[in-house]
Amino acid sequence: MKLVYFCACEDLPLEKYPSQCRLQRELGTPNIPASDEYGSYVNPISGKDMLFALRDYLRKTILANIRSSPFYSLLIDESTDRTMEKHIIIYALYLTNGGKGPTKCSFVQLLPIENGDAESIYNAVSAFFVESGLTTEKLMAIATDGASVMIGSKTGVVARFQSSMPCIMGIHCIAHRQALVAKDGFISHPHVFAFVDKVASKVYSWLGKSSKRHAEMWELMHEFAIMDGKALQIHSIRWLSRGQVMERLVHIMHVVLEQWKRREKKWYSHATLFVVQFMIHLLADVLSELNKLNQEFQRNEFDVRLIGALIDFIFEKFTRRYLSNDIYGFANGSKHLTMFLNMAQENSLTFVDAKGHAHNHVLVHKPVPMSHKKKATHECVCIGKIYVQNILNALTRRFTDISVFNALKIFSPSSYPVDANEREKKTQEWLEKVIERINIDSSVIGIRRCINEREDFVGMLYRLAKNKGMHDAWEVCLGSRSWWDLYPGMMQLWQMCLVIPASTAACERGFSRHNYIKSISRSSLGLDTLDALMLLSIDARGIAMIDWDDAFDIWTSSKNRRARPLE
Repeated sequence: MKLVYFCACEDLPLEKYPSQCRLQRELGTPNIPASDEYGSYVNPISGKDMLFALRDYLRKTILANIRSSPFYSLLIDESTDRTMEKHIIIYALYLTNGGKGPTKCSFVQLLPIENGDAESIYNAVSAFFVESGLTTEKLMAIATDGASVMIGSKTGVVARFQSSMPCIMGIHCIAHRQALVAKDGFISHPHVFAFVDKVASKVYSWLGKSSKRHAEMWELMHEFAIMDGKALQIHSIRWLSRGQVMERLVHIMHVVLEQWKRREKKWYSHATLFVVQFMIHLLADVLSELNKLNQEFQRNEFDVRLIGALIDFIFEKFTRRYLSNDIYGFANGSKHLTMFLNMAQENSLTFVDAKGHAHNHVLVHKPVPMSHKKKATHECVCIGKIYVQNILNALTRRFTDISVFNALKIFSPSSYPVDANEREKKTQEWLEKVIERINIDSSVIGIRRCINEREDFVGMLYRLAKNKGMHDAWEVCLGSRSWWDLYPGMMQLWQMCLVIPASTAACERGFSRHNYIKSISRSSLGLDTLDALMLLSIDARGIAMIDWDDAFDIWTSSKNRRARPLE
């Protein structure tokens, strides 16, 4: 059974289980069956039975932990796999140790759905509640990717649950929102940005279709002392793709221009358009900053109180760098565009190779295809300013709930003002905002009690955990029973806030694991087997953390077993 667990955690096919048993037998490991005869339980079918027993054990443990938590939230997402089967993945965010421990986000189950509409997803999740024994009275929020079937105001999945449970919060994943913000920048001058994407895609396809071109590229990279120059492909569904492609394109631009100058005259003329080079370098700078923001939003235990600060920082940086200056100060301080504009003052791009030889490429001030205006520097700057302004407008429009996440600072002593009067004022405002947004059921938690406890609670928390964030301060308070005796209302509210998810990045990582396990060579995996393999692989708590007697009992009780001597 431990060998089956090892295979699942290492994403090895169960067909490898018999060979693992033979290896252990040859190494002299005790308690390994002496032969591969029928009934020795060293065949793939027996391995699958053990896999399902381990799955049932882990799921029973996880569900028991969720049920013991005073509050929990669900993270759900829908996807279609490589065999065109539709699934929804369910994660749960809950408090461990019966609500007296840190938060944990666990994969719970992969469910089949008939199609991707709201009714099918709602029915599947409702059936999950019944089968798992989870009570909806403890459910705080449902976090989704923001698709219309999920958050539609009338018939969306969240709206259907809220019709019977109005206290449930609907959370639109902040990482998905940020990815939409990055796309919203292209609503103006779409033909310009579409052509830039076309040039970037051409670089990838042109180099990938010929081993000769690729070999020549590596020679030029050596000549220009470039270490990593593999061209990247733009993926519309990958959040960080376009920014990474543009940064890499800037990195290998001199190599690409040298190759196209010799072998691809048409695309060389496109790549040396001033507007194309300007936009490539602008996108490399802007999207790299947005990628950093998205990577923060995807962290496993992201501190939600940082959302407002990170977005404010982007506003400040983009406004100062791209919107506050005239044409001559545009992008001042940026990594790539400033370098390009300095180089382009002579209307050419000049790159020096490792031997000191200069390679010049004349920039042409012509419009991109399907456009009729020449894109001089001031026109490109205007397009750039509109693009950045679109992004900032989209951030404002898509993150209207920043004030709510900021209000969670009431449980983060490191965010408290130093001045006592200001601290009193701020924490009162934060508590009012939290109570308003969470829509607390008075039968679950006493709102008046929380209001009365706030002043003393904040004063004590500020003194005991002055420089700690919300999660770290929670762990400090767990060590003292007096917190629960003195401030039961605020501690219960704190428990609620801790399980409010900000992102569904865990679901995306789960689907990445799903696609890795259900690879092209394993595309016939059934749902039960796939679900079990995902649970063991994602959970990965380690052999020492499993109650093997309990898992063995589940396996033996699943059906009649014929006992055989080990030797």
